[in-house]
Amino acid sequence: MTKLSFDMEAAWQALCDGKDLTYEDGILTPLIKQLIEVAVMTH
Repeated sequence: MTKLSFDMEAAWQALCDGKDLTYEDGILTPLIKQLIEVAVMTH
């Protein structure tokens, strides 16, 4: 199984800096990408 490598500290800092949560450069975009990849690999 693939281990997720989402950096929570960096995400929190980006959120405090006012960065968007979604869209191409959003805070959650890397996490969503990893979750989708894991879901596809397990099915």
